[in-house]
Amino acid sequence: MKSNTKRHPSIGTLLAVPVALLACASAHAQLLSSENFSGYTVGTQLTADTPSPVVAGYTGDWTAVDFGNLHPTTTAGSLSYGGAGYAASAGNNIAVPTYSGGIAAGNSGRMFRQLDSTTTVTSSTVGTLYLSWLYQDGNQAGSAGTVYQTLDLYNGAGNSNGPRAFNAGLTTNGGQSGNQYDFGVNEAYSSTGVNVDAGVHLFVAEFNLSATAGQDSVTVWLDPALGAGTPSGGTTVSGQDIAFDHLAISDYASNGSIGNSGAWSDIRFGTTFNSVTIAPVPEPTTFALGGLGLASLLILRRKSKV
Repeated sequence: MKSNTKRHPSIGTLLAVPVALLACASAHAQLLSSENFSGYTVGTQLTADTPSPVVAGYTGDWTAVDFGNLHPTTTAGSLSYGGAGYAASAGNNIAVPTYSGGIAAGNSGRMFRQLDSTTTVTSSTVGTLYLSWLYQDGNQAGSAGTVYQTLDLYNGAGNSNGPRAFNAGLTTNGGQSGNQYDFGVNEAYSSTGVNVDAGVHLFVAEFNLSATAGQDSVTVWLDPALGAGTPSGGTTVSGQDIAFDHLAISDYASNGSIGNSGAWSDIRFGTTFNSVTIAPVPEPTTFALGGLGLASLLILRRKSKV
């Protein structure tokens, strides 16, 4: 005689599918690294503040390299960006002061920190990687321009004068004026067309990476519209081979008479535009999966009454 006992799936079984789908969706859209300088000693140069705090996306310490021995100092409070929708942090910024005279060892310098496997890009890396950061130039030199004050991505951690895959900020390299925000990709430079001022600006770079030689591209936005995913516009440089394994901050600002102050904060790597710019919010997939989980519970409750 057959039993009429009904076997119902457990809550764990019913929720396993939506939870797995949610994990999969999250893995495809995430913030990989956020350096907000909150773990450093205020008033101390980063190269002297060792060991450097553990930060996802990095390994090792901030290290001085190349000419100069003045490096950014941790300053209380993150830079304040006025763009609507930006995810502000509660961290600090790193800054260099203004100075008079030409570039010298005592007023200039470069430091780098090694990237880990989650943020390093090699010739075989495929996909899209986003990088964003806040930048403020003091603009003390006005229209006279800035020689080189940038965030850089290099390949080959032992030599920051080696392959420079990307840099952005202010420079006179490549025929640039030094008084418009600009960027370089493999030493070919482009201007954003925006004149320098003393305000805080948001840079966002998108790296579209292919395993095929000469098929990488980089798009850069300055103060883009936020909240609707990857925006239109920006400046795109195509036909590239991109590889980098460490991030550097360089300050060789003087135009011969005065060097602009500079500050950086909230350096972020992620897999989507939104992940490096706006406050995390549930995506449509999350809402859908949450609804699926709730429906599973309701079904289980109804069956338990049969």
